[in-house]
Amino acid sequence: MDKEQTEKIERFMMEIAESEEYKEVAYLAFSIRMNFLQYISHLRTTNFVVPPFLTHMVEYVSNCFEESGVSPTCMLEYMIANDKNGWVFYYDNTFLRPFSKRTESGTVECDITLFILILTGFIIDSFRETHVDIGKIVNDERLEYETNQYGLTIVNGVKFKRDYFLFDNKAYLYSIFTNTSVIEFTDPMPGFARLITENVKDGDILLRLDERLAVPEEHAISYSTLNFEKFHGPQFHFKDSHFENAKTIIVHIDTESADKLLMVIKQDYDTVRKERFMHIEIETLPFLQDCSPDKPCITTFLHGMYYPSNDFFSHIDYTKNQYAFRDYSMKYCEASSDVPIDFYADKQLHYKIWCIENGKYSRDTWYQLMIASLPKRYCTLLDEILA
Repeated sequence: MDKEQTEKIERFMMEIAESEEYKEVAYLAFSIRMNFLQYISHLRTTNFVVPPFLTHMVEYVSNCFEESGVSPTCMLEYMIANDKNGWVFYYDNTFLRPFSKRTESGTVECDITLFILILTGFIIDSFRETHVDIGKIVNDERLEYETNQYGLTIVNGVKFKRDYFLFDNKAYLYSIFTNTSVIEFTDPMPGFARLITENVKDGDILLRLDERLAVPEEHAISYSTLNFEKFHGPQFHFKDSHFENAKTIIVHIDTESADKLLMVIKQDYDTVRKERFMHIEIETLPFLQDCSPDKPCITTFLHGMYYPSNDFFSHIDYTKNQYAFRDYSMKYCEASSDVPIDFYADKQLHYKIWCIENGKYSRDTWYQLMIASLPKRYCTLLDEILA
């Protein structure tokens, strides 16, 4: 891309960043605790319908882009080159210009509506604040209810949810300063909210009601419970687990890093021992920002053969899997049936490091080997699966 095109693109983006439409949603987008392009990936369950709070900005971006003289192809090239987390590359190859729809010349007519949504997300991520300034927040906040001297409003009857609270028919995202960690693993509200709900029976509850974080209740923004939920699938309790399907998939995610731990349980039958057993496969799935579109993605893969009737493993191995970025991005995001989350690397890129077999190994030995072999940040996720 030549210098003139680059300057044209950057002028267009700066025009958006200085607009009232951008300023109207900037703090709300900043308070969604993930990259905005990552948040957009959750919208695939609704076929990427634009959320109401973003409608005006998307329309403004669309109009400005049409007037900018920048082609969608040049804009995509620019975004891919400047998106360090690889989300635009993922959207381009999965939804906008998938390889399966490209002609012999390599061209394809992309969905312009989705393109504009992705462009909007890219602009939000490009200009989002990199640090928190309380003075700026206080200067810009909109407090429409009666407050005390500290800017807090009595909100008795408030209903707390995982990512927001409900008051006066509005859903307010939690302030970026709020610790939204949960006490119990599956709790649908943050820990502080759980304690207030269960223990505060008299007196008043006061919260800061910044209208910049508010949307109508029916348009509540819930991002921790969509497709990047904390987990999906059952827990695994070894011989006490009873799975009806030939294959069971369990995924747990670290809500801070967005790293996933995948467990796949496959039912099988040993014709020599004449008994049922399970293949227990574990794979680390690091978040896309740890990968680069021009480099392969490498994961840790652990496999065991477990016999529930006698409660032992006969085989445990440790492997590294390597994927092309395009395949890995679809595998991680669980967005394509062509590359599901349990898609595995080509055989020659399924690189085994060590193995023990033809013995009887206890579940404790298996567990200790998992903990010793997994990167530390995944050990907590494994414990959640086994809890």
